[in-house]
Amino acid sequence: MKVSFNRLAEAELIAAARYLESERRLGSAFLDEYAGWEKRLRVYPESCPEIAPGIRCGYLTRFKYHVTYMVRENSLRILYVRSARRAPLRRWPRS
Repeated sequence: MKVSFNRLAEAELIAAARYLESERRLGSAFLDEYAGWEKRLRVYPESCPEIAPGIRCGYLTRFKYHVTYMVRENSLRILYVRSARRAPLRRWPRS
């Protein structure tokens, strides 16, 4: 299954890794956790709860980040990568 990113979501993933690297030297550990989560998602794309019609949200437990995505035929579209400490999303303007 192919995975693609909204350009802002990709920037959010990179920014989170850079922040964690600068603060705690954990940038690569964060990216490793994301990669493992994405690998599982490719096998079980509908394993995360649906939070709006067609939109699902996964959780990176060690770093407490949400990853919001859509399943489109044989591909996954990552919409947001956000710290769980931030206010929850109310709208889904990205595609």
